[in-house]
Amino acid sequence: MKIDYVSDLHINHWIPWNVNQIKWEKRTREIVNRLISNGNGEVLVIAGDFTEWNQQTLWVLDEAAKQYEKVYFTYGNHDLYLLSKSQKRKYSDSLGRLNDLIQKAADMKNVTPLIKTTETYKGKVFAGDVMWYLPKGIEGWDFFKGVSNDSNYIWLNGYNKVDGVRAMWKESMDWYETLENTQVDVFVSHVPPVHNPYSPFEPNTCYMVDVPFINAKHWVCGHDHLQAEFDKDGTSFHMNCIGYPYDYDNYPSVNVIPGEEVDSYKTFELKTFEI
Repeated sequence: MKIDYVSDLHINHWIPWNVNQIKWEKRTREIVNRLISNGNGEVLVIAGDFTEWNQQTLWVLDEAAKQYEKVYFTYGNHDLYLLSKSQKRKYSDSLGRLNDLIQKAADMKNVTPLIKTTETYKGKVFAGDVMWYLPKGIEGWDFFKGVSNDSNYIWLNGYNKVDGVRAMWKESMDWYETLENTQVDVFVSHVPPVHNPYSPFEPNTCYMVDVPFINAKHWVCGHDHLQAEFDKDGTSFHMNCIGYPYDYDNYPSVNVIPGEEVDSYKTFELKTFEI
């Protein structure tokens, strides 16, 4: 089985919200088709951070579902962001936004969220969740409070910022520990469980999550906006983060579909592995 994968699309930074919804939808679908044009797998995996607008995420999923037998996705931190007062009124809190996305995506028959769930597809076990991080030490919490936008745009009813992070981390961990005796073929998370050895940055507890075991053959993740594949302790890790337009050498203009050569290192396309 060939599996195409991608994460950290941040599509609204490439195709920003437009009061003209017809234009916005058309451009969004066009850039998705550009992104997946090199795909050749049966399954597409999207490891979170679609966009800050649910409607745009649904267009991404719908367009991808036309070309794949199966689309799996989990959510990322930006999929919880509430940027405007109207979003806060509409969704109440960040989990309200996530639940709205899950409910609307349920109408797409070949699209399946991996959010604290497992599913067997053609004999292969897929599992996934955001796998929320837990900042550690003064340095980790200072980064969360002073640098990370998560502390500004994620709201959970009944929790302050610190307790909200702890609650999301605990929910991820409690579920993950139930998989100890499960052999997983493909695990999908937004936050990686290991530090990317190709990263130019020092390890940061807001960009990875410690797990008690890893029993997946393949692990697709993102969050750090890098593109890399590496093996560690018998697991193959796959990262294909698209990130923001300004991360690219050949900076594509906003609202313009990227050409073939976008960067001397990063690519604007899917990656593939086989199981």
